[in-house]
Amino acid sequence: MYKYRICDINVCSDLLIPFLSLSNSKNSSCEKLDIKFHNSPFDFSINEGEIIFQEGSVYHKDKFGTIFKITNDSKIIIYSNNNDIKHVNQSIIGIPFGYALSYKGFNVVHGSSVSFGNNAACIFGFSGQGKSTLALSLINKGFKFLTEDLCIFKDDKIYQFNPWVKTTTKLIRDLNIDIEEEVKLFQDSRERNLFKIQEKDCSKKCTPKIAYFIVEDEKKSIKNIAKSEAFEFLFTNFYRFDNKKSSDLQRMTNILESLDFYIYKRDINAPIEENSEYLSSHMKELIG
Repeated sequence: MYKYRICDINVCSDLLIPFLSLSNSKNSSCEKLDIKFHNSPFDFSINEGEIIFQEGSVYHKDKFGTIFKITNDSKIIIYSNNNDIKHVNQSIIGIPFGYALSYKGFNVVHGSSVSFGNNAACIFGFSGQGKSTLALSLINKGFKFLTEDLCIFKDDKIYQFNPWVKTTTKLIRDLNIDIEEEVKLFQDSRERNLFKIQEKDCSKKCTPKIAYFIVEDEKKSIKNIAKSEAFEFLFTNFYRFDNKKSSDLQRMTNILESLDFYIYKRDINAPIEENSEYLSSHMKELIG
């Protein structure tokens, strides 16, 4: 049994997850979240990449055929006939943990975030829009790396889930980012690997202040938007259980009330440094 401490909760796991930090706590109880592994297939009709909601549980099938069952009683149950645990470790730190933390009362949004001092700025958007690239590019501009893929909110704080980021070796070299470790990703369509950012460049927990929704354009601009307009963007990136469930809508409302929102039009023809410098200046004006 492996023990972890993430987002101020205890986690017990049947398998070693190298992307999470082992806990040295002597407390033998694991009262928060359990991860169980079953080395067998699961007879459940679900397509690759699909998410299915049933009362009290969420099911997700990754591209390797592994099925994750996330329950509202604090369990992630893994069904796999693949003996290569690396695939499971690669998948569990995304959608499965996102829904597991949602069941634990956290508000989870698909995005990246950075901090400046004790305050944080979030970058939301669809996959492939450059969230992680922008977050990494801000490290050499005085910011700290906070989250990648999962922005996790609770009690007016945003939590670091882990210090790993999916990106390319070329980008790490181009941005001159110091890393502790690199792990190869399997069957990644964008030819990325996982890189562990050094502790000196990371934050653990901060106060979220602002959020940006990325839109690709041919000219850079940043515009403040009303909460009503921000809701439409947040809705598509929020880890929710039911489109009409009142508790999900309330959780999204809580985020809307706590942050100021902006549309960031990223110049798709400009180099990353130019886009990053533009975003950095705006962030520092607001949270610096």
